[in-house]
Order: sequence, then structure tokens, then C-alpha cells
Amino acid sequence: MAENSQSAEVLAKLLDLTERRVRQLSAEGVIPKAARGRYEVVGAVRGYIRYLRDLALKGDLGTADYGIERARLVKARADLAEMEAKRVRGELIPAPDVTLAWTEIMALVRARLLALPDKIAPVIHETTSIAEARDVIRQTIHELLTELSTTDARVTPRADRDPGPGARGDGRLEGDGAAAGSDDQSMGRPEP
Repeated sequence: MAENSQSAEVLAKLLDLTERRVRQLSAEGVIPKAARGRYEVVGAVRGYIRYLRDLALKGDLGTADYGIERARLVKARADLAEMEAKRVRGELIPAPDVTLAWTEIMALVRARLLALPDKIAPVIHETTSIAEARDVIRQTIHELLTELSTTDARVTPRADRDPGPGARGDGRLEGDGAAAGSDDQSMGRPEP
């Protein structure tokens, strides 16, 4: 066995490690020691290969590395703090509040569009040409779009959330409140 044993210096060069790391792996039982300060080459190579294979398997199985997991936790906390700061500044709006606001906006647009025929039919009836009727329709649509564009469409927190300062708190669109259609038909998908 003496001819198959080498010093830590030679073994370190063979395994591309430092002498200190060779001694650490020997203390951990990865590299067997042949005699004082000497290591069996074949056993050291086999032990080191087994050690590297086990490390690779642990990495594939997702064994947690404390440093990596700690960094992930710190990043997640920082992301949450940043999102909370944006929410407080009003730069981030909860998805249910945005959905509610868009539902209100679409209900308002729907109500205005459904009221359009009743509003312009008498005027169209009095016109004498297609061009005049087209101008009346176009002017009425422009008035409707102008009215919709001046409607205050701010998202306000729902009642089950903590409303911010000055918020209505009911989660509704701030405007003139005309959200129901003139035909009293429900909007969206039918309820199951």
C-alpha cells in the first residue's frame, strides 16, 4: 500500500484541490488516509468521485442550500415591501379593485350606448337626407364620447378593505352613477 499512497500536496494537484481541502475531506471521511500525512490514491479518487456524485444528486433533488434559500427569502421580503410601498403611494392597485372599476366603466358605456337610439330617433326622424341623419348620429356619438371621457374613473377600495383617505370606500366608479342599462338587462355572463 505504501507505493499507492501519496502526500496531501500530490493528491491536491491530482484532484485539483488545495492541500487544506484534501485534509478537510479526509477529516470528513471522504478521502481515506493511508498513513500519517499520506493518502491512498485509488481510495482518495473513488471517495472524491462519490462525494461529487452525491453533491450533484442532492442538487438535482433540490436539497436546500441555506445561503441560497436565505437570499430568496430576503428578496421575497424586499419585493413585498416594495409592492406595499407602491400600494400606499397609489401606484399599485389590487386586481379585484381594477376588475370592479372596469365593470363599472363598461356598465356606464353600455348604458349610454343603449340610450342612444331613444335619444337620436326623434331627431333623425325630422331629417330630410341621409347626409343630415349621418351628421346627427356622428355629432351625438361625439357628445357621448366626450361625456364618457370626462367621467371620473378612479379606482376606490372596496368596503371590505381599508379605504384610503378621501376614498368613497364602496369600490364603485366615481361618476354620475348611471351604471344600469335602460333596458334593465344584466351585463356579462349569465349566472349559473
